[in-house]
Amino acid sequence: MGALIFQSGCASWQVNQLATNLTRAGPQATLDHLQQISPSNRDRAQYLLNRGMLKFYLGEFGASRQDLEQAKSIMTSLQAASVSENLAAVSVNEALRAYSGSASDQVLVHLLLSLNYLFSGDADGARVEMLQANVTMQRLDDGKTDQGQLAGAQYVAGAIYEMNGEYDDAYISYRRAYNILNERKDPIPGALKTTLLNLGKRQGRDEDYREYSARFGASATPLAKGEVEWLLFYLDGVVSTKTDSRISVYSDRARSMVSVVMPRYNPSNYRARFISLAANGQTQRTDIIENLEDRAREDLKNDSAKMLAAATLRAVAKYNMVQEAQDKGDAAGILMNVLSVASEQADLRSWNMLPASIQVARIRVSAATRVQLPELGVTLPAADTLAAKQLAAVMANSLNDDYFTYPVMTPTSVPPSEQGEFNGSSNTP
Repeated sequence: MGALIFQSGCASWQVNQLATNLTRAGPQATLDHLQQISPSNRDRAQYLLNRGMLKFYLGEFGASRQDLEQAKSIMTSLQAASVSENLAAVSVNEALRAYSGSASDQVLVHLLLSLNYLFSGDADGARVEMLQANVTMQRLDDGKTDQGQLAGAQYVAGAIYEMNGEYDDAYISYRRAYNILNERKDPIPGALKTTLLNLGKRQGRDEDYREYSARFGASATPLAKGEVEWLLFYLDGVVSTKTDSRISVYSDRARSMVSVVMPRYNPSNYRARFISLAANGQTQRTDIIENLEDRAREDLKNDSAKMLAAATLRAVAKYNMVQEAQDKGDAAGILMNVLSVASEQADLRSWNMLPASIQVARIRVSAATRVQLPELGVTLPAADTLAAKQLAAVMANSLNDDYFTYPVMTPTSVPPSEQGEFNGSSNTP
């Protein structure tokens, strides 16, 4: 058992160190080091989530999908884990439980897979993932907390439906995103306000439209002939990694204070970096649609009472064993006391290579206009060269210079004189 605890803790520590250094090292170097780690079966889902995320940042969408799909399958199978599966966690420590993901993880895996499919050129695959995300959010909705209810997932679903011309479904998803943000008292992104107004007007949602128009102090501005919109998804920063703290709690059963170890997050020092879409003298800056720093802390808070109760039961059981051995004058009691402290470890595993926030922005231009991402030094091809209908999309992240478009960029999308500007930094085949 001691070797099992050591191996589990060592692998977890290695992954956490890589996550902590991801911003500085970058996704490629981090992936190279991560692939040298051999995770145990109980850590497999976390490992695959993180490896899939790194490949996602790098635009290795096929390989990323394989990892994320495997992780999703493992997490689904663990939702109804048996007693024997978790016996070690109950009796020794939480880190020996198979990692099944937080409530947010279970939704985010669908969101990332959806973007994965979209920027591979497969809008249908993206749509299927968002349908699954909605089912997962319904399952997680306990009516008491907002765990697993992600505005970012609803926004991505709305964008996918909108690209497919399913405007009623798009509007419903955008409205759900708004409701989640409103209930949290989070700021409403400008891109969401604009879309609710325009789609609400288009789809004849007159009552909603009047309400949103009054709240936002704006009116619908339908696209003119020959106009399109660019939608930017920006993944910023890296979410925090858990740490631990040892606390003392009073146990009626032990009639004594017992020591337990609990996971926690340090206060967040995340400062969002925003980028923008620019064209023809207008600029639209990104806004946060999902703050994953906040979601990670909320998920841990929602699970804390259950974890504290389990940790206290373990501590009492170990305390009683030590006391019994010491009362018998057994020299092994001292060793048992040492082992009981060493064996109690907080579960510090998480999907800790996610971005700290998901941001969005929208800009309207003529189909022939080339839009810039000024902070990245990128000029996108005109939407009409991508065969975009009314909505094109671009995705970038803060960890490297790569960006990806939908419809997928091809060599013919870029003027021959400028193809060097795009090669190696986009999803150009």
